[in-house]
Amino acid sequence: MKTLAGNGRRQSDLFPSTQWSVVLAAGKSQAEPLLAHAALAELCQIYWAPLYSFVRSRGYAVHDAQDLTQSFFAYLIEHKIYTRVDRQKGRFRSFLLASLKNFLADASDREHTLKRGGGQSFLPLHEEQIKEAESLFQNHRTARTEELIFDRSWAEALVSAALERLSADYKGEAKEKLFNELRIFLAGCAGAPPAYVELAVQLGVTESTLRSHVTRLRARYREVLRAEVRRTVDTEAEVDEELHELLHVLTRG
Repeated sequence: MKTLAGNGRRQSDLFPSTQWSVVLAAGKSQAEPLLAHAALAELCQIYWAPLYSFVRSRGYAVHDAQDLTQSFFAYLIEHKIYTRVDRQKGRFRSFLLASLKNFLADASDREHTLKRGGGQSFLPLHEEQIKEAESLFQNHRTARTEELIFDRSWAEALVSAALERLSADYKGEAKEKLFNELRIFLAGCAGAPPAYVELAVQLGVTESTLRSHVTRLRARYREVLRAEVRRTVDTEAEVDEELHELLHVLTRG
């Protein structure tokens, strides 16, 4: 339920501009291109792995897929592809995948990119990020379609980003140990949660206190996950739709 703030406006109306709305606005007005580029770069950090998985599913080798994915993001900026998005229909995930398909379909550009060894460094990547991206692809490579590989990689990448953010929040509150013990109770974490009574004894708290901790953790996780999704869409209705799709992707076979 949406709550009302003190001045009578709904809380959702108070949300600041998201990265995607900044990109869309710049695309329509041509204003603040550097701001739009920075917003797009931040969004693409999460989507690098899912798009890399899609490229790998097309049969490209590891290093070629890395080069193509990096070159694709540079292509978005160089050719200002984001200026072509229909604000009423555009959603970041759909926009990226459609743009990538078009990029890969251009055989001459693709061959030119590979011949020059990529040479693009739009996103600074750590070795760990590259390994995680390849791991995502390997986990989902048996999916029925390329789109499903992308969707599953997207869902896992978004959940991972939310968990990292939540972990950082707990660490900032000097509750890192508590988070590490309780994160198994969250969706997206491997393994079955331990019995409350056993974990309560292990942590030296009452069972009721432990249940309260888990309830608060799950509530904060939902908030953080929603915030991650909110960065990539333009309206609250689209947040709900993306979360519904996220759940569907994570739970379907």
